[in-house]
Amino acid sequence: MDAINTLFTNLLNIGTGVGATIGAFFLMWGAYLYMAAADSPHQMERGKTAMQSALAGLVIVFSARIIAGMVRNAIGGA
Repeated sequence: MDAINTLFTNLLNIGTGVGATIGAFFLMWGAYLYMAAADSPHQMERGKTAMQSALAGLVIVFSARIIAGMVRNAIGGA
């Protein structure tokens, strides 16, 4: 059982790290699009949308980590 808990913890850590890295990248990309818009309303909107989507993705990643931790604790994991 300890091996399964260790595997689950490692996969959870790796998944959260990858998700957070990708989310941070897209947040920076959206900020770049917004700053480089040069008064183009369409480009500014693309940047804002990208940043909002990246933030939503980060919320989902961290919520999934919290939920997975609660599920692990509920089934008896340490």
